[in-house]
Amino acid sequence: MLEEKIKWNEKYAKNFISNPSPLLKYIPPKKAKALDLAGGIGANAEILLQKGYDVTLIDISDIAISKITLPIKKICLDLDNYIIPQNEYDVILMIKYFNLNLLRQIPKALKKDGFFVFKTGGKYSIEKDLFFDIFKNFQTLHFKEDFEYVGVKEVEG
Repeated sequence: MLEEKIKWNEKYAKNFISNPSPLLKYIPPKKAKALDLAGGIGANAEILLQKGYDVTLIDISDIAISKITLPIKKICLDLDNYIIPQNEYDVILMIKYFNLNLLRQIPKALKKDGFFVFKTGGKYSIEKDLFFDIFKNFQTLHFKEDFEYVGVKEVEG
């Protein structure tokens, strides 16, 4: 959506500062692939990079993408119609962003023993039962009712 791109570009055009999520403490160091959805200026991607991950960051804001100097794959893209490759990633982040279509794809996009980190709030919400139905094959490592979640994919499906 053009309106979304304009909104986020205006936000990132200012001296926007972003701190990494404390939920990344659950992600172990590993030489593996990670996907940061709506990753902004790369604060979370930087932590994953430090932990050894090959990171792909996708964001709608070309201004945010242009500010990233990290050696990661950066893609400027509207995520509304994005299809995540299946069985591709060891870690997927969806932090301070919500897209039900993408959320439903994550169990198939993650490899077995892959980690999913999710945090939402504000105008974004999901019913707890629906969320845990989507992630029924995951072991929950962390959950808070205001919607923070870290889980590990235990079985295929």
